[in-house]
Amino acid sequence: MEFRILGTIELWAGDHPTALGSAKERTVLAALAVDVGCPVSTETLIHRLWEDDLPEHARANLHTYVSRLRRRISTIGDPDGPVVAQQTHTYTLVTDPQSVDLHRYLSLTAQARSLVDSGDDQRALHHLDQADRLWRGDPLTGISGIWPQQVRDRLTAQKLAGSLIRIGIELRQGHFADLVGSLSSLAGQHPKDEALAEHLMLALYGCGRAADALEVYRNIRGILVDELGTEPGHRLRNIHQGILRHVSIGDLIPGRLNLDEVPLSPTRPYNIPRHVDLVGRDSEMRTIRAALERTQGTLGSTVALEAIDGMSGVGKTALAIHAAHELRPLFPDGQIYLDMRAHGGAHKPLNPLAALDALLRIFGVPSRRIPQNLEESTALWRSLLARRRILIILDDVADPEQIRPLLPGDSPSVVITTSRRRLAGLPRLRHVSLDVLPERGAITLFQQQVSDDRARGTSEVAEIVQLCGYLPLAIEILASRLNSRPSWNISDLARRLENGSQRLAEIRDGYREIARTFEFSYRWLTHVQQVAFRRLGLHIGSEFSSYVAAALAGMSLSETEHLLEDLLNHNLIQEPAPHRYRIHDLLREYARTLANTEEQQHQRAQATDRLIDAYLYMADLADRLVYPHRPRTPVEVPRIPETPAWDDQTAARGWLALERENLLIMAEHAWTTGQPRRAALFSHVLGGLLAAERLGPAAESLHRRAISHWRSSGENMAEARSLIDLCLVYSNTGRYPSAIRSAERSLSLARAQKDDEVTAEALHQLAIPHRSQGQFKKALALQREALDIRCRIANVHQMARSQNNLGITQLQLGNYDAAQVFFQEALEGFKASEDKRSQGLIFNNLGDLYLATEKPDQARSSYEMAMEIALSDGNLTDQAIIQMNLADVLQVFGDYDSSLNLYRRALLIFREVGEKRNESAALNGIGTAFRMTEKYDESLAHHETALEIAQQIGAKSEEIKAMLQLGLTEYQLGRKGYAITHVESALIIAQQAQAATEVTLAQNILATFQSKPSL
Repeated sequence: MEFRILGTIELWAGDHPTALGSAKERTVLAALAVDVGCPVSTETLIHRLWEDDLPEHARANLHTYVSRLRRRISTIGDPDGPVVAQQTHTYTLVTDPQSVDLHRYLSLTAQARSLVDSGDDQRALHHLDQADRLWRGDPLTGISGIWPQQVRDRLTAQKLAGSLIRIGIELRQGHFADLVGSLSSLAGQHPKDEALAEHLMLALYGCGRAADALEVYRNIRGILVDELGTEPGHRLRNIHQGILRHVSIGDLIPGRLNLDEVPLSPTRPYNIPRHVDLVGRDSEMRTIRAALERTQGTLGSTVALEAIDGMSGVGKTALAIHAAHELRPLFPDGQIYLDMRAHGGAHKPLNPLAALDALLRIFGVPSRRIPQNLEESTALWRSLLARRRILIILDDVADPEQIRPLLPGDSPSVVITTSRRRLAGLPRLRHVSLDVLPERGAITLFQQQVSDDRARGTSEVAEIVQLCGYLPLAIEILASRLNSRPSWNISDLARRLENGSQRLAEIRDGYREIARTFEFSYRWLTHVQQVAFRRLGLHIGSEFSSYVAAALAGMSLSETEHLLEDLLNHNLIQEPAPHRYRIHDLLREYARTLANTEEQQHQRAQATDRLIDAYLYMADLADRLVYPHRPRTPVEVPRIPETPAWDDQTAARGWLALERENLLIMAEHAWTTGQPRRAALFSHVLGGLLAAERLGPAAESLHRRAISHWRSSGENMAEARSLIDLCLVYSNTGRYPSAIRSAERSLSLARAQKDDEVTAEALHQLAIPHRSQGQFKKALALQREALDIRCRIANVHQMARSQNNLGITQLQLGNYDAAQVFFQEALEGFKASEDKRSQGLIFNNLGDLYLATEKPDQARSSYEMAMEIALSDGNLTDQAIIQMNLADVLQVFGDYDSSLNLYRRALLIFREVGEKRNESAALNGIGTAFRMTEKYDESLAHHETALEIAQQIGAKSEEIKAMLQLGLTEYQLGRKGYAITHVESALIIAQQAQAATEVTLAQNILATFQSKPSL
């Protein structure tokens, strides 16, 4: 049987073709025939068939096509004939490779090349003639896609290689004029192919057209220099010089130059080190495999250089070696490994000439034939690789210049480099940047390395690998150390690592120390880079910006950005997002150790002070933009000349959210390092953020300590402003008595100092917990007093805030007309002051008003306007409140399923941010939806939880709602006595709170209960 793919895809039995079915069936045949004798994975076959447009049942469809192919092969009836064998997740075409025309062609051209090398041109031509007869047209004719085109490209390159063998023979036979036309055409199709240029120059020169031959050289040299950054090879330059010197054409024909007389090793070079199983690098291996498979069979590789970079100990060498072993079939001419020794300790890095000497010896070139200068060594190296497909691993590369002469040029060979630096400026370079292992991979690596059962406990191992920062080398070292101490268990090892200041010293095994590997990277840095690296170790948070790095380093922003790029290129820091940087835990500890040993204490203190001041200064700027109307305590820190450019509130709010963790850490750090004034200022500057993000416990701790500091230092107005910050935290978390005490203390201090701004704000905040507890008359009085002061000050925005609060209270009292007036006045004020977020809150409140007045369509429209603003200018809490209100409207329309979804989404946010009152409201909404869909048990459970939360925090409105809904649900279950008790309790609370709407609702429900018999 014969498999033909060099043209249309055909299956032949003797002299007769066997009919094939669809294009997919022919693709399966081609996919297996190209890799005849080698297992082809199911995933690879699926990709070759459908690329990324997979059908729903791709595997089943593939099995169908394979089954059809098997049936066609089996019809021939040859028991020793080809078969399609199936193993786990792979298929293999098992047959003589010579029965596939492609492999017969490659075999014939390879034999022709060998015959040419031995001087038998005539037999070589005979083999080439046989090979050419196999080539019936474009390979894989009749199927389309990326993979078929890649195969066509590779095979076209193989045909060119065969043509070059024939051209070489004809040149030696003196057929110069006959070759010029075909060579000119081929050279036009492959303008960077030095072999074609060489043959064309010789053919032209042999015809007496020396000027045209020299023009060919000028053209290709220009292309190579401009596009690849390299000069032509030694052989092409020799021919050029020979033509200039009018050397006889016979002396220039290939076969008479010394470079062609170098004997090669009779075996394929192979010195790849042994390797262990690789874990956690599946994605990176897929990237490398895909890149190297694309280069298979090409002369000028689309990807000639795979550059693996990453921090020390991340597993670059292991990945490169694993790739070499796994992809060995792609490189039939050999694989070479060379340590470039950039971080070799006592050994200096290999210079390019020494590296070439080593590579040529590995290739089998005798010592006497190895040139002693870089140019000739490079030329010889590239000539050896010109027609060979070899994988070269250059491990631990220092910089691009160290390996530039080692690159193969126009060759099907491929280089994989590993380096702690990001190599740049090399032709056809692809980067594979390694990060630390994922947790699962790190655990697996540790368990593989430990020789006994001590690493079985996954949770204990997870703690170990987390303390290693998921760095492979650190994990391997600790596993080795555990192996050497049979009396230890995992807990013993973890305890030794938990002391952060000693963690680096513990990651050692008697032969290796993790700090030592970091030291090699540190030594490569310039003095200024070393200073910057040490200072970055003083940063406490997980990520930092260039502005913060500039403050730590004590340099300008532009200088710092250049240094950060240098450290990125050395893989000593990472850039997880544009202009956001981080440093690995172990590297940070190493950098901090260097700072402690190589810098004076006052230098470290100055750097830390600059860091705290920079965060404080930028946070104050952002807070003033996002919350421009807060009563402020002046922040007196050195001005930073270069700060982030925020175009609007949204950008500044985004910065605060992005830096939230760092800002909280800096505030805490200021307390622990004995800088209470800075810490208290941090607390105040972050007041708006802490309230908006509902960071209850953290906010309370910061504000309480700030208040204590201002009180002890006698700064009454600073204390008053911080008390307002604390009051807001208490109100948001439903701790209303504490909120009232804080606001009353602030009000007392402000009145004593006759500060109208803070007095009005204290009244404003004091009204909120009173209203939340159902004390509406008290809240109204406080709000009116605040509005009077703000009208006297003529602050439009603050007046609008008071008008909004008055509207909310009037709404809850059932005074709908008054509420409408206040909301409209507030909306105009917020528009005048260009406060978009507050306008959204007004639309939300108007929605509540329309819902209360039985105008659901208007309510829905108003809520949707509020949500549109909240999505662009609000926060998650704003969005959750509006979602809950929209859910209320959907219940009016009877859409209980959609209502439930909105309530549940809002509930998750309220619980996350600690919004107890709104959590109770959401639970009430969910319970009502369940009651309306006759799921009474679920309804009772949610209302009871809502009631418990409302009673804990004193939220009277939600307590009333929960009792009323419990009454309605109990009534539906036929428990009329329980129902009346709940509603009567709700009525009493509503009457005490003077909540007219709730009083009327409770009375109407009781009247309904009395007029109907029990269910």
